Amino acid sequence: MALWFSCLTLLGSARVGIAEPMADRLPLEPYDRLFSMAVEAYYRDDWQGVILNMERALQNRAALRRAKIHCRAECSHKMKFSISNSSHDLFLDMNYFHTVLRKADCLRVCEGERLGPHSLHHISEEVQLEFHKRTPYNYLQVAYFKIKMLDKAVAAAHTFFVVNPDHLEMRQNLEYYRMMAGVKDADFKDLEAKAHMEAFRQGVRLYTDEQFKHSIRFLENALEEYFKANTECRALCEGPYNFDGYNYMEYNADLYQAITDHYIQVLGCKQNCATELATRPDREAPIEDFLPTHLDYLQFAYYNSENYSQAIECTKTYLLFYPNDEVMNQNLQYYQAVLGDELSRHLTHREDIQTYINNSLLEKELLYFANEIFGVTFIDPDKWTPESVIPVKLKAKQKAERETAARISEEIGNLMKEIENLVDEKTKESSEIVKMVREGGPLLFDSVQVVMNARLLNGTQRVLLDGVITDEECQEMRYLSNAAASLGDGYYGKPSPHTPYERFQGVTVLKALKLSQKGTIPLKTSRLFYDVSEKVRRIIESYFRMETPLHFAYSHLVCRTAVEGMQDKREDLSHSVHVDNCMLNSEALECPKQHPAYTER
Repeated sequence: MALWFSCLTLLGSARVGIAEPMADRLPLEPYDRLFSMAVEAYYRDDWQGVILNMERALQNRAALRRAKIHCRAECSHKMKFSISNSSHDLFLDMNYFHTVLRKADCLRVCEGERLGPHSLHHISEEVQLEFHKRTPYNYLQVAYFKIKMLDKAVAAAHTFFVVNPDHLEMRQNLEYYRMMAGVKDADFKDLEAKAHMEAFRQGVRLYTDEQFKHSIRFLENALEEYFKANTECRALCEGPYNFDGYNYMEYNADLYQAITDHYIQVLGCKQNCATELATRPDREAPIEDFLPTHLDYLQFAYYNSENYSQAIECTKTYLLFYPNDEVMNQNLQYYQAVLGDELSRHLTHREDIQTYINNSLLEKELLYFANEIFGVTFIDPDKWTPESVIPVKLKAKQKAERETAARISEEIGNLMKEIENLVDEKTKESSEIVKMVREGGPLLFDSVQVVMNARLLNGTQRVLLDGVITDEECQEMRYLSNAAASLGDGYYGKPSPHTPYERFQGVTVLKALKLSQKGTIPLKTSRLFYDVSEKVRRIIESYFRMETPLHFAYSHLVCRTAVEGMQDKREDLSHSVHVDNCMLNSEALECPKQHPAYTER
């Protein structure tokens, strides 16, 4: 009896320090109701009503999100689970559920104080989807335009278009806005932009322009904002159990099964935060290795800023994700050698990221266990997960699935080749005529000769030319490569992006011109680079008899140098067989147009 009395007494005191709801405070008006009122006002041409209700809907949705995050964080901090020294199972169970009940009461009071009755904010999936698609901004841009608030109309239109880039009507609206007097470039802003993603994009932009010191501030800020957003995302995962369709009607789990089902769903949601935070609003696929990529950029930016201590810290932190990364280990050895053993000996990784990784791995182990025992689906969002965490049976299953996918892919490829051969045989004569018509145009310069045409190169629209530049020009271009090319140019600064046996250097026309402005290389050298690029463009345009002008996205002068002492028994390709202008996923039979392969044009 004493034990039960103790627990009941504690429950009665659980509300200490938590203010009761204020009697005179009105509950937060549900945003779905405000959204419906705004839509009704839209069809009455009541533009002020649209703006008033839709803005309040957006504000209340944000307030609802903030309140949930605040209350869950506050109650988790106040009501921590404790481990008892008692060996009695009953006491352990009571201690655990006592904390659960206190936390539930804490959340009830906290959310009730800020939001009003919980039942007010049961938002349908349809309305949630409308806000996810940013539909409110579509209504707002019309209403703002009607009352001549152009700056707000442009911002609302742009915010909607970011998530709906295929919306032709909005594209036309934005083009129209750009031509209007009084509209500024600054008006085209994303009102729902994620702070961590904006900082990351700005940091990468400065990094690409080789403004390394300036890029560091944005990339460090991106990391800071990322972990804030991650904390918020994880807090929002602790909501009600999400039944799939109507299966709640047949759901008949006991206590521990019900706890397991809900907890595994919450863990899966928390793991998915890595995908959600790495996904730009205008892209379906997340940025691969988003968190490690921050550290990759930072280590090279700190190195170029001659801050070797921070370069070592970021490199060691990156290696927490990929401890066997050959290039990064080479970078670490180099940075330590430059800084000296005395100064570099005590430098270590970032503890907050070590904690993040440890927590994530514990969650993954539970989710993989649930997958193996209960058959709960878990798709790991991270490439860096160690193989030791993945169950042996699942690894074998994944291997078998990859082999099956590869076999199917090979069979499809062989079938496609057979079809192509049949088509080629029937259309060989006509295709050769077409090739003769399309290829073989004037080469424009007497010195240029065709060494191999498309047929000899086993493809279409291919040609190998010689004599495009003179020997003197070739020497000048070699000088440019030695004087101006950067290690890992275009590959995030990785000195050996294709193979560890070669160093990769590159320089673009723009970078060469910038170096000439600084006086690093002669202007005539960078001008030659541009002239050669333009000469090649004109020759290709003429040879293939192109009906539309050919435009270059960029010209890249590349140099690959063999690493001494690492050339024995090499079997790798200098530049592996790859797909141009998209990132090939052979298992999924997809090739999405993504950086760095894809260049925006």
